[in-house]
Amino acid sequence: QPKGFPKQFVAILNQTSYLSWKDSNAPEQLIYDSVNQRARFDIKGWRAKQNETYMIQYKPNGAEHGAPASEGYTLFNFNPDYPELTKGNCWYNTRPINDFGAFPYTWITVGGDIDIKPWFPLPDNLVYKGAEWIPELKIDALRYDSSDICDLKQSDIGKVPCLSYFERNNGTPVKTIQARAAVGSFDSDEYTSVFYLSFINSIPSEAESLFNLPARWPSTCGNANNGYSKSPVRGFIVTPDGGLDNFTLALQTPPVHSLGDEVTISFRPKPDWYYNGTECSKFTVDSNPKIIFTKENWNKPQRVDMTFSGYGCCTYEIEGMGGSYEWQYQEQTFVVYGCNGIGGYGCNGKEPCGA
Repeated sequence: QPKGFPKQFVAILNQTSYLSWKDSNAPEQLIYDSVNQRARFDIKGWRAKQNETYMIQYKPNGAEHGAPASEGYTLFNFNPDYPELTKGNCWYNTRPINDFGAFPYTWITVGGDIDIKPWFPLPDNLVYKGAEWIPELKIDALRYDSSDICDLKQSDIGKVPCLSYFERNNGTPVKTIQARAAVGSFDSDEYTSVFYLSFINSIPSEAESLFNLPARWPSTCGNANNGYSKSPVRGFIVTPDGGLDNFTLALQTPPVHSLGDEVTISFRPKPDWYYNGTECSKFTVDSNPKIIFTKENWNKPQRVDMTFSGYGCCTYEIEGMGGSYEWQYQEQTFVVYGCNGIGGYGCNGKEPCGA
């Protein structure tokens, strides 16, 4: 039986695929350490073609007390391939995970957490096929195939083992192949080979520094979990005769302590060709136009009341300042209709959009 992949290793690998968008584009470095619940992947991004790093750590050093990062896994992305969405050239993500980067999606649990699973686990039904020359590495390797066969009809590759694994006589992994047949007309066959150009069994001491994090990373990196819980999710109606509407709002993550323990909320109009209004409503909480969340109430919904301030259709973006909420991984917007009608229910006749 093959030895398979160890619980700790450092490897330089290259991936090729029938689906070209899955190709590595360049050799990648993987540091895998399930013993200490961490992993690092250095890859070349597909968009700007720049080198970027994804890293997973459990309860990483520097996490603020009581923050989600201090209680579980955190995913980091340094030198992201899409810098316009980045604060401080990095972002981090705790549960629920929004962007898993280069790591296998099988590591994401149903609840959106991380579970570092064995790297390329081998099934029990592998069949030894003898030694085979690996031209990409210019070495002989022992080949093992799964007994399961995948028929790749769509790609005309034909019938192949669903999994093949190659290792040297000393048990060092050198190559893997995974195949999956398309299911339905909108799916594609998958046939992916990974070559391990170098492989070190264990984590050498000189690699430890690659897991170091920037000082004060909770404040210098963007938090991809920053966002707002708003209910209900719909358009809102306010009318000039006193018809009101309202929603509840809460933060999805606590403010970063080192950047202040308060987040001040405002609603910024974002007019476009259709929702072209610039001021449809005034917003208050308990008649106070200042809406603030703190370390104590960040996850407690506050009722936001809306009153009429002008006819039109307005798109508003929720904006937070302080506590690292001035950086948003994804903007959140909603629509308010200022019109004649019934507040919170509907406009009389056509909604005043695009006029």
